[in-house]
Amino acid sequence: MLIAQTVSSKFDIKVEQVIIEVDEIQGEDPIIIVQDKVRRAYEGLSKPVVVSDDSWGIPALNGFPGPYMKSINKWFHPEDFIKLMDGKKDRRIILHQYLAYYDGKLLKTFKNDIFGKIIDKPRGKNDRSPNMTVTELDHDNGKTIAEVFEQGDKAVMARYLTCRDVWHEFAEWYCSENNT
Repeated sequence: MLIAQTVSSKFDIKVEQVIIEVDEIQGEDPIIIVQDKVRRAYEGLSKPVVVSDDSWGIPALNGFPGPYMKSINKWFHPEDFIKLMDGKKDRRIILHQYLAYYDGKLLKTFKNDIFGKIIDKPRGKNDRSPNMTVTELDHDNGKTIAEVFEQGDKAVMARYLTCRDVWHEFAEWYCSENNT
């Protein structure tokens, strides 16, 4: 939610987090997944909704884990990601960000890619998402995602104000549609 609020506030858009249980379909296509989630969220709330979802791709592993990163993070430890990359020269990882807006009539989907790499040893702490301790994104100045978050909300907010992501795409579109 910190990402949504930080970027949206830059565009004078107010967002409110509402936590509802939405059964997430499983599959290979992240666009179908996020569009299904936003429709289900709309059904539960009956008001315009924005849903975001990430998919991770490792080119050396044919795009694995794709939309299954949430499950993989439950099963894997940081060392498991490192073992998967053993002997791989190409250590790139791509964070595919998806965001969908739905107001009952209009369904609009946004996508943004952020590039990085998997490192050799875990750095930082993150108990929920082990991949964050072994992933450096290109715009994080050599820090793992976990190390960025350890710096606190102020540093994370600064990161999202300066590094373009899917929320920027949405906010620009929303402002142009609503003349704000």
